[in-house]
Amino acid sequence: MRILVISNNYPSNAAPTYGVFVYNLIQKFVALGHEVNVIACSNIVKGGGDTSAPNYGSENASIHYPKIITASNKWILGYNTHLIGEYFSVRAVKKTVEENRIKFDVVYAHFLVNGIIAVKALHDYGKPIYVAEGELKNINLRKKYYKAVTYHKLISKIKGFVAVSPQIKDNLIEVGIEEEKIIIKPNAVDLTKFNPKDKRWVREKLGLPLDKKLVIFVGRFVHDKGPLRVLKALEDKPGVALMFVGKGEQELISDKIAFKGKVPTDLVPDYLSAADVFVLPTLHEGSCNAIIEAMACGLPIVSSDIPEIQFQCKPDSSILVDPMDERKIRVAVNTILDNEDKRKEMSTNAIAYAKKFEITNRAKDILDFIS
Repeated sequence: MRILVISNNYPSNAAPTYGVFVYNLIQKFVALGHEVNVIACSNIVKGGGDTSAPNYGSENASIHYPKIITASNKWILGYNTHLIGEYFSVRAVKKTVEENRIKFDVVYAHFLVNGIIAVKALHDYGKPIYVAEGELKNINLRKKYYKAVTYHKLISKIKGFVAVSPQIKDNLIEVGIEEEKIIIKPNAVDLTKFNPKDKRWVREKLGLPLDKKLVIFVGRFVHDKGPLRVLKALEDKPGVALMFVGKGEQELISDKIAFKGKVPTDLVPDYLSAADVFVLPTLHEGSCNAIIEAMACGLPIVSSDIPEIQFQCKPDSSILVDPMDERKIRVAVNTILDNEDKRKEMSTNAIAYAKKFEITNRAKDILDFIS
């Protein structure tokens, strides 16, 4: 099958960690014998689009990085400026397909924003368009940009949807998608890359303390993800050091922090393996890649008692709490760190459960749905 992927969330030499989860899935599509072209539009004022050898990993698909003008998503007299970027994205997708003479049997758009672009740019080709959706807020947000009749006309031209959770599926149904058009496939992990490594070895390799319990957070440093809540919850706990992998607007300053910052994608499994517990008090998710990757590396999970996370986690390998309650976050972490036998049992259970989310199986299921 010849698959044309439309995604504005894909790695490049300028942003090698951007959209890695999309990249991993696309590589599996190719490995399963399919021909894949990816069109990844990017803002003309930003870097990207470098056609030299990729620095984010081996690339087995054909990648196209057209430059476009975007204008954020501000409301001006009832008009949202997102539609300016959408207009130029539609033009760029059309032009890229025509100039490169891309032949395709199906379109796979990552997130509804790109699904609508695909409908506007490629519907006349008569090929089925499928959309993967992983963010609850995206679905309702997109709806506000259009008149109701226009919105429903656009989404009616999408053949099928891959939802990463039951909550996403329910939200798609709420905005008018027929249930039979939707399958649920949570995000997945490459178990050849994410698996437990010797803790002492990776700590020595990364220069991390050998004499402390390590708690790791992976995600954006923003209020909704909760790194400051993690810091406040554990700042006074003796014998513990914290690792924050990511970046964002929140400032994290403490003597407790053993590591803070972005890391290359291929080093994330090492940082996870160095830790004793993973903590993410997130306020909302679609299907959290960081949690699946942490489980695959053998980490017990402390996260949020919300439907999206309940769907991903099991009680024998996780403790879910109110993400805004720092005291409960601390109690959950203490429960794991202060009981070595419990921590080891939860670790074993996490590794076993992560196998349910293996990425090759997810790719096969999506391709079967499309077929």
